[in-house]
Amino acid sequence: GDTELHMATIGSMLSEQQLLCPICLDVFNLPVSTPCGHNFCKDCLQEYWHSAELSQCPTRPHPQLHEKLLDLFCTHMCIRSVHSAHQTPPTEDKSVWNRGINTAAEDMIKGRLRRIGEINQTVQLSRENTEREIQEGSRVFEKLLHFAQRGQAELVEVTGAQQRLVESRASGLIAELEQEIDELKQNRDLLNDFPAPSALPVSDAGVESAVHVGTVRRALRRVMKRLCKAEIQRVQQYAVDVTLDPDTAHPKLVLSENRKQVYHGDVAVSLPDNPERFYPGVSVLGKEGFSSGRFYYEVEVTGKTEWDIGVGLESVNRKGGNTLNPENGYWTLGMRRDQSCWALSSIPLCVLLDERLQRVGVYVDVEWGQVSFYNVFTAAHIYSFTGCLFSERLFPYFNPRRNHSGVNSAPLIIPPVNV
Repeated sequence: GDTELHMATIGSMLSEQQLLCPICLDVFNLPVSTPCGHNFCKDCLQEYWHSAELSQCPTRPHPQLHEKLLDLFCTHMCIRSVHSAHQTPPTEDKSVWNRGINTAAEDMIKGRLRRIGEINQTVQLSRENTEREIQEGSRVFEKLLHFAQRGQAELVEVTGAQQRLVESRASGLIAELEQEIDELKQNRDLLNDFPAPSALPVSDAGVESAVHVGTVRRALRRVMKRLCKAEIQRVQQYAVDVTLDPDTAHPKLVLSENRKQVYHGDVAVSLPDNPERFYPGVSVLGKEGFSSGRFYYEVEVTGKTEWDIGVGLESVNRKGGNTLNPENGYWTLGMRRDQSCWALSSIPLCVLLDERLQRVGVYVDVEWGQVSFYNVFTAAHIYSFTGCLFSERLFPYFNPRRNHSGVNSAPLIIPPVNV
């Protein structure tokens, strides 16, 4: 019992400082001890003794002998010649001391090896993610090249057909004019009585440039439509199941039982004023947060005149007034009563729409720092925040805004994504 207690006491006294060689100031390598009880690396001590005149302790080159030289060893660094106040366990426990030193050194080595393994694993995961991004980017560019080549072929085919039609109509008109000239020459004497030929509609002949601006625009629109469709199909594969978190909802927001719809009611519900709840901003967050990877969800906005949707950091200010912008931890898109659509960046930017929004897709790539919005029904890209730095978890953000006496009472709806 006493031996075990003494071993525990010795182990508790070990620290990283006591595992350092006083000569090289590094962790012991083949530790040895001098008769006075000080520990050194074997090579360091031999090198010191080789250069010294006497084989003395490097820590105390002028020692004074204890009365019992080999009976006790000092567990502290000697800073004076008197040992009466020092801990001096029996020399037979010296092996216990050395084993403690070796065990602690092995633990430090294992910890560093474990850290090396973790770093190598992180590098491997980064390499795999990079290779995956390169492959995905290559597929996108291959599709882009394919669509461009098809668009070029269609453009050549359409413009070539129009050119052939123009040449055919021009040839027919020239033949008619040449025939009239022949008839006029044959009847020169009757020229004065011959009625003047009516002006032929030269424009009808279509003698104009074969490359029509309208044709080019239509061809480009077809290519862009295909590219947009391919892009939204790419991001839809990262669809996640989003539900609303009632603990974050403003007291006047009404959530459906399945937590998939939210609208602004007229009467505030009595709810606990917990730190997660938004007030006075009529907002609510999604239940699940995301700290890595990519995710996508859609929001039905049909029938609404105002709304804000996007993502927000977990630490956003939920009490008091709060402007929606990246500086405050929000990356959002908003609609206003005049049907203007705004990307709520540091300086709000009005976004032109191809048609009125009914369903909006929200795509986030955490590692690339990107938040993008899409018109789901037309597959058109609306706006992207890029170069974002997400230092913590992101949550889907919803603000149906006030109902204005029923004008904006329609709910925001989270529908299933049709991949």
